[in-house]
Parts: sequence; structure tokens; C-alpha cells
Amino acid sequence: MISVQAKEAEGTETNIPDNVKAALLELTPEILRPLTVSQLKEVKKLVEETVAENNTTLSSTEAQRDAILKEIGNIVHDSVVVSNDEDSFRYEICQPMQIMFFTQANNGIVRTVGEKLSKKYSHVDLIHMIGGVDAKRGTVTAGGRGYYLLGPAVALERAVVDWSLDYLRSKKFTPIVTPFFVRKEVMQEVAQLSQFDEELYKVTGKGEGAEGGEDDKYLIATSEQPIAAFHRDEWIPKDQLPIRYAGISYCFRQEVGSHGRDTRGIFRVHQFQKVEQFVLTSPHDNASWEALEEMMSNSEALCQALGLSYQVVNIVSGELNNAAAKKLDLEAYFPASGAYFLVLLNYKNVRLAIKLLRRHVPAGAYRELVSCSNCTDYQSRRLRVRYGATKQMNAA
Repeated sequence: MISVQAKEAEGTETNIPDNVKAALLELTPEILRPLTVSQLKEVKKLVEETVAENNTTLSSTEAQRDAILKEIGNIVHDSVVVSNDEDSFRYEICQPMQIMFFTQANNGIVRTVGEKLSKKYSHVDLIHMIGGVDAKRGTVTAGGRGYYLLGPAVALERAVVDWSLDYLRSKKFTPIVTPFFVRKEVMQEVAQLSQFDEELYKVTGKGEGAEGGEDDKYLIATSEQPIAAFHRDEWIPKDQLPIRYAGISYCFRQEVGSHGRDTRGIFRVHQFQKVEQFVLTSPHDNASWEALEEMMSNSEALCQALGLSYQVVNIVSGELNNAAAKKLDLEAYFPASGAYFLVLLNYKNVRLAIKLLRRHVPAGAYRELVSCSNCTDYQSRRLRVRYGATKQMNAA
């Protein structure tokens, strides 16, 4: 038996009734049944337009949400010292004057190696004595804190870099030379918002491709940034972990927040060369914390081989960046690098002030050489670096 149904007339009415528009998110057969074919076509168009608008709104809202979430820091490890500031001040009152000594006492001292030796010459004296730097011409050429490295200082820098890489190679680190600049969208995933204003240099050039326009990139502040992005959007099988990289690069930093600090010598400059340890580990079995101790052990071994006195400090919670769950700094002892502040209440006591300063101010200071941080899964989540095997890997 063959059933033949007459084709329903489309009708001439195309206006969508108000009750249908009001129920657009909850349409049912009962609501749609009275409509003509022409009206149903208009409803379909309206639904498609509404879906497109909602998707645009959703994308915008998700972008705003993600931007806020990215500024929420990592979970701080229980062993981190809780304090808002790593710097504290110690006051000693000497009538009729007041002398204020600057110390760093809030960070937890993990261990101290070597003695605080008093030396006749500081690091500033020594670099000038060998003719190793020309800061005056560097400032004329590059602005504040610019410098030319010369002669024996160039040989020394190259020797230390090569020696460090040789040591890390013996510890199963793979040397890697990174790009010196990173695309904006990638830098947003490896750096936090405050770094864009206080640390990073922006480079603007002509865009690639037919569209042209401007192409924004950022000079790296550390090779950690491009190394972190090396496995962006990748799945890493567990049998490949840990992956160890020894990054070598020049680093570029604005150092906006360092005004007023002791910057004598080649300290807190805008450009410098650095060797970086970077390790990707399994998220299980305490592997990342073992890697943190391994990296600090490597750093200590290099300092001990150079005969440097140093201390390892546990950085307070308030000074951690968003990515770090814990940060250990290795601070080497710099003779004749002590910092102090002096307030004279009576100018007749200048000679007494000098005597007191010689008696009380330490001959040197600990200065940061190395920072080792455990970022747990903070960076890998932003960069979508995943652990384990995908179905595609298993099929292969």
C-alpha cells in the first residue's frame, strides 16, 4: 500500500509570533505546530543567529574568566616561610644620631657554606682592575646600566658558561639555545601580568603573511620562558620523563623595581648571559620536589668548585611569583658589598658615625646568584603540556 501525502503549503506569513520569540530557549513541538513552513524557516534563522551571538558572548566571558584565573598564584608549599616581605630592618640607636642597618632576615636560612671573609677589594674594584668593563661608554650607547664587557672578562664569561654546560651535560641535561624573543600570546602563558610592565621589553615589527600589520613580540627575561613553551600543546609519555634542559641565552630585563638598590658593578643590568636548568617531571611520587633538590645540588656543586661562600635561603611566601610553589635562592657572599642607611641628627658627629659604621656594618653581603623554583603543574596547565599517552600514541 502506497501512502501519498499532500505537500504542506508554505504559507505567506513570515512574522514570528511573540510567544515563540519569548520561548526561544524552550521551544517545544506544541509551540511550533501552529506555524507555517515560512515561519519555521524564520525561526530557524533566529535560532542560528542567537546561537552565534551566545557563542561570541561565551568566548568573551571565558577569556575574561581565564585572564582572572591566570592571576591566581600557585598553591604555596607548607615548608615556605609565611611573610609578606623578605626584607626587614634592624635599628641601632647611637645618641645623638640614629643609624639604621639594612638586613635580610625574613627568608628562612636553609644552610650556610663557607666563611664571611673580609677582602680588600670588592667585585667592583676587581672588574675595573682587569679592564673588564666599560660602563661609561655603555651608558652613552645603551642608556642607564648599559656596559661593554672587555678582554679577560669576556674570556671569563665564556669559560664559566662552557664549564657550567659541561657539568650539566654530565648530569644528563640537554643543552638548548632558545629564541631571544617570544610571541605575545605565548609570553602571556609563561609570564604573569606584572612582568609585562616591570620586566619585559616589547619589540614591534612588521607582521608576517598577506595581512601585514604589526607583530608584537617580547624579549625573553630568562630562557625558562621559551623552554617552558618548547612542549606547548604536547602529550609527553611517562617513559620519557624526566626531561632535563640546560638553557643558554642572553636575558633582557627592564628592572623597573630595582631603583635605589645596590647596583654597583654588573648587577641588575638590562642584558646578561645565563645558564638555566629546566626539568619536566612526572606529577607523581614527589618527582618535582626531588628535581628541585637536584637543581639546587648542581648549583651548589658549581659554587663549591669555585670556592665561593654562600647560603641557601627559602624565599618567603609574599615574594614568590604566581608560578612558584616554593623557591630556593643561592646567595653568594660578596666582600665589601654591604648595604646600609645613615641618618645624621647632628652633623658634628660625622667622625663618630664613620667609626660606628666601620664597627657595626658587615664587610660584605649575600647576593643572589641562583633561583630554583618548583612550579608543580602551574605552567603545564597554562601551556597545555600533558602527561601520559593519548589514544593516538597507543594506536601507533
